[in-house]
Parts: sequence; C-alpha cells; structure tokens
Amino acid sequence: MRTKTLFLSAALAAAGVVSSMAQSNVYSINTVGYVNRAFTQFAFAMVSNPLENTNNNLSTIIPNPPDGTSVFTWNVGAQDLDGVVPTYVTGSGWSPDVAISPGQGFFVAGGDNFTNTFIGNVRQGALTTPVTGGLAFDAVGSQVAQGGALSVIMSGYPAEDGDSVFLWDEGAQDINGTVPTYVVGPGWTPDSSVSVSEGFFLARQGAAANWTRNFTVQ
Repeated sequence: MRTKTLFLSAALAAAGVVSSMAQSNVYSINTVGYVNRAFTQFAFAMVSNPLENTNNNLSTIIPNPPDGTSVFTWNVGAQDLDGVVPTYVTGSGWSPDVAISPGQGFFVAGGDNFTNTFIGNVRQGALTTPVTGGLAFDAVGSQVAQGGALSVIMSGYPAEDGDSVFLWDEGAQDINGTVPTYVVGPGWTPDSSVSVSEGFFLARQGAAANWTRNFTVQ
C-alpha cells in the first residue's frame, strides 16, 4: 500500500492536475506511467489508448489478453465497425497486429475476464485529433491519461452548438441514453464524466476540424 501511495503522489506532483490522475487505477512517475483497465468476458468495452509506447501495435498495448479476445475499430468512412477484426490467439498473438493511436476510440471484447495494463509515456505538447464533421460519427478518446468531466477532457475542442457525445454503456451493451450536447453558453449539457482510457463517439455539426489539446507535465 505504501508503494502504491508513493506512485500516486509522484503522479500528482508530476502531472500538476490532481483531477486528471487522482484515480486508483492510474499511477505515474514523471512522464512514464501505466493505466489498469478491466475487461469482462464477451462484453464490448469502448476504450482508447491513453499512453504512447515505442509503437502502438496491439501486441504492445494489449500484449497478453485471453485467447479469443477481439478488437473492433471504427471505419469513419463506412460509419460502421471495420470488417477487419483483430483477434488474439494464444501462442500466435494478434492477427492482424494493427496499430491503435492515442486518441482513437475502439472496442475490446474479452475472451475471458482480464485486466490490461497500458504502459507508456504521458503525451505532451499540441495533441491533435482530427474530427470529420458533418454529423459523421468519430470514435475518439483523450490523448492524455485523464478522466473527468467533458468540459475538462475536451479542452481545446472547437465545439459548436449541437455537437454531441455518445458514451458507451458497458452494462447495457448499448449507447447511453443520456447524450451530452454542446450548447453555446452553458457548454456540455450534461457535463458527463469520462473515465481514463474511455473511448466515445463524437458527432460534430459543422465542417471537419482538429481537436488540439495542449498539455504539459509540470
């Protein structure tokens, strides 16, 4: 317990944003950290890669899941899940071993209950995620290992009146019935909370734009 406390204290001092990493499953020293994420057998969980590793291939970011675990990525052009479904086979690994960039939302369906530990660097600088616009759904997530209200997580996003966020309800295995929508003046209504490494769908009313989050470890 003492070691865990020391890790967490170092994370808060390094990140300079208590709300961003003050969660029991996030530990970091300086700019290197890890995030624990639990997955339930056969249930779809929508996640995003919260850290940057030497590469972001599945074999690196989810190296040892149970046999039969599958990943479903979003094809924004088709507005549907991509037809290529990477699957983990014990002894052979991921096939295909695709890369999942920080800021990209995707689904994981575990072949059994397991906890994955994302390991890597806390991303810093101007972190850009392209958003398609025209009410197309983009599967996205925070490029910073941060949880909290949408107004915090989506800092730097050029929100327009009517933009909407669709959160995944893992228990219901469906999109959450509460849809946060951006209203000029009040902001995100409701200002729902997003967990560390949680992916979500973003539908932008206007033209394509870049969501650029500026983040520096202090």
